[in-house]
This record gives sequence, structure tokens and C-alpha cells, in this order.
Amino acid sequence: MPKIKLQNIKTKLQKVYLPFLVVSIGTVFLYTFLRWLLDIKFGIIPLKKDLLDFWIPFGLPWIPILIWLRRRIRILNVRGNNDNGYFLYQAVIAGTISVTLLNAQDYTSTNSYDLNEVNSIEELDALKNEKYFKVSSFLVEKESKTSYTTARVSGRSNDRLNITEFIALPFENSLSVWYGIEYKSSMSNHMSEAEKNRTYRKFLESWIIQYKHHNFYGTRYFEKLGHSDELDGYVNAIQLRYPNLDRGDLTILIPHKGAFLERSGNSLEWAFGSFAIGSFIFLIMVLVPSINESELKRFKLGKPSKDDDLLDFLRALNPMGEYKGSAILIWINILVFAIMMVMGINIISPTGQELLEIGGNRKLEVLNGEYWRLMSSVFIHGGALHLLMNIMGLGLSGFILEQKLGPHKLILSFLACGLLASLSSIYFNDNVISVGASGGIFGLFGIILALTAFKVFDSQVRRFVWLILILYAGVNLVLGLLISGVDNAAHFGGLISGFLIGFLLSLDNNKESMNQR
Repeated sequence: MPKIKLQNIKTKLQKVYLPFLVVSIGTVFLYTFLRWLLDIKFGIIPLKKDLLDFWIPFGLPWIPILIWLRRRIRILNVRGNNDNGYFLYQAVIAGTISVTLLNAQDYTSTNSYDLNEVNSIEELDALKNEKYFKVSSFLVEKESKTSYTTARVSGRSNDRLNITEFIALPFENSLSVWYGIEYKSSMSNHMSEAEKNRTYRKFLESWIIQYKHHNFYGTRYFEKLGHSDELDGYVNAIQLRYPNLDRGDLTILIPHKGAFLERSGNSLEWAFGSFAIGSFIFLIMVLVPSINESELKRFKLGKPSKDDDLLDFLRALNPMGEYKGSAILIWINILVFAIMMVMGINIISPTGQELLEIGGNRKLEVLNGEYWRLMSSVFIHGGALHLLMNIMGLGLSGFILEQKLGPHKLILSFLACGLLASLSSIYFNDNVISVGASGGIFGLFGIILALTAFKVFDSQVRRFVWLILILYAGVNLVLGLLISGVDNAAHFGGLISGFLIGFLLSLDNNKESMNQR
């Protein structure tokens, strides 16, 4: 008996725990090295700092988990033998790698640069690839101050409105190097416009007072901003006053009053400590359950697990597979979002100006001849959560409809509903920037509603479809009425246009049924 137990422990360590260590350490070192080489050393990665420092380290671990570790975890006989238990194991691995990566990026991005001591601001031109500077003597032209305000939403249901004021001041005899100050405030996004305006005015008064007492010359060292939302904010402030200055030639210096040696805090210790803690927790999780002998046998033979929902999900996203129309639409939305990331658009809460510049829909621009916005806005999303919600809705409605319409009619229906939803948006809204696939998705649900009402679907399918309509489309319409920032005109326009298209499709379906008789 002890021999069998010892053999099981050996198997679990060899098949699950050691691969976890190899994959986790390899992921941390590979990403950190590539980040240092391509971003810090050569500066050829076009992505912003928050992506490289936070969002990629946060999401990246799931790729090696799904490729190399997910299958191995199923060797363990997790209680209940269900996906929830296995997901907990994956979540622990992802958390261990993510926290380690986050701290590693903080340490790498700060400790890869030395402190450069210069006599004047003019000497910075010869140090283009450096980040930290101690300037012996400098003067700031306070009378040339310029500012720019950004507003981004956050929180569940976009319930917070975050205001940032970027203040930029040129150094003496320079319009290429600027001193940057940042002031922030947050308010409820559910307040009335009058309340928001009053709160914003108080914020303006507050930062003006703080600015008057700002100590410009108590700085111990400066940090040059890299590609980030903060850099964009300062550059936009400068170009409001000096529109002819080239964005690429502008340098923003942020003052620091702390010691240079303390710039990264305890990030290196946290990187090693978090990995050690996560590894120990996962070791206990591996040793506690017994081995699923049937899954171990399938693993050794190279066979997939039984009832693997992930494989079914990936098959559904195959653009050459059974649901090619739905998959194509989903991948187009993901591709456009990836392009937004490369272009430097904030992937969590882009501003209205950012969305407008990339192709958002607004009445003024469309009436001035930019008709392409009616369609481009359908594939643009206001953040990762917005994209995720719409992918879920598109997949749900698309998979239901594609079985009845086929891929070509599905894609054409989505595009037609998205276009009509965009037209509805500019008809009812004068100054709303509208983006997202939700108008087209509500159109697909409108088609489903029509095909259900006119009994194109079988009776068993109709009951399921009614449930989906209530849970997804109904709930989203109600939330759209309760939550600010939702383009209800596009939603209702898409739904109504979809119902009309569905009515025409049902007539066509009835004609085909009669001809077959």
C-alpha cells in the first residue's frame, strides 16, 4: 500500500507539478527577457506601458496553461470531477504566474536604467534612450502653462467617472522638453449632468489651488515618460497651444521627490516571494487528490479528455468549421480590437475622442460626409469588457441563427442590422459617440424573435430561444435604460430592423416550405 501511494505521488510530481514549475518559470523569464530586449533595449514594441506592465502579464499565463497544463491537471481526481474544480487549479497557476510577472515587470522597467546627471535640460537631446535624469539647474516657464482634461469610466456598470487634468509647462528656452504635473478626481457616473458639472468645477478650483503651491524646484530626479496614456495626455495639452509641434519630438519629464534607489520598492522580493507562495499552494493542491487512472491512461496515449468543453469552444471559433459565419464575425471584432491596442487606444476605458479618431459614429461627422463611420463603428469597442460582452452575445445569437440561415445570410444580416442601428443612433442622438457590435447583435436577436414568433423554429427550439431572448436581449435592454452611456437608440434600432428582416426571412421560409410540399 505505501509503495502504491509513493508511486502516485511520484506520478503527480512528474506529470503535473514539475511541468507547472517549468512552464511558470519559462513564461516569466521569456516574457521579461523579450520585454527588456524589444521594448527597453530597442524600443520597437508599439504597445503602451499599461499593456506591457499589467494587462499582458495579467492575461498571458492562460495561454501556456491552456496549451500545456490544462490537460495534465485532469489527471488529478478533483472532487466532483467537474470543470469548476479544474478551473480552480488553473486559476491558482494563473495567479501565481501573473503576480510574479507583474512584479518582474515593475522591477525590470525601473532598474534597467541608470540615473543620468546633467547640468541643463539641453543635454537631454544626447540621451534619447535614457529614462532618469538629475538636472543641476533648470527653470520652468510657469506663464506658458497648458492643460488637457481626460474623462474615463471605470467600475461595474461604468459607475465611476475619472477625471485627469494634465498640466504641461516648458522648460526655459525649450519647446521640446516639458515639465508635467497630473491632478486626478473621481465622481459617480450616475449623477445628473448638473451635479457632474458642479463636481468638476470644484475639482478645477482644487487643482488650481494645489498648482499655486506646487514646489517646482524640490525635485530629486526626473523620469521621462514612455509610450503611455499619460504621455498622450501631456502631448494633447501641448498641442492645444502649439499645434504645429511634432508629437514625436516632445519629451515629458515627471518630477520625483523620493530617493532614486527606492524607485522600484520591493518588487524583486515580491516577485520571488509570490512565486514561492503560489508554488507551495499548488504543490498541496497536487498532492491531496488521488489519480484519475482513466484520464492518466488517455494522457499517456495522447488522447483528449472526455467532455472537453474547451475543444468544443475552439471548434466553434474555427472560421472554416460548422459555424464559419459566426466565427468570422467574432474574429473580425477581435482583430479590430488588436489593431486598436497597437495604435495605443486604452483597452479598458478609451476616451470619446480616442474612439472618434479611430472610427466611432457621431452625427456631425457623418453629416459632413464621413459615411464610412456608420459601418466602422460596428467593429470598434469601448474597452475589453465591452468586447467580451459583445462576443458572447454575437456567439450566442450567431450560433442559433446560422443553423437556420447559413453563414452568408448571417453575415449580411449582421451588417445590415449594424448599419441600420448606426443610422438610428445618429437620428436620435446629436452628440453621442457610438461604437460596438451591440446594434448588429440586437438585430440578430430581432431576427431570432421574428423567426420564433412566426414559428420558423421547431417547438422545442422555440422554448429555448424565448429563454435566451429574455435572459440576454431583454436584460440588456433594461440595463440600457437604467445605465448611462449606453446607446439605446442603436439597440432599439438594431432590434426593430432585425425583426423586420426576420419577418421577410420567415415569409421566404414559408414559400420554400410550400414549394417542397
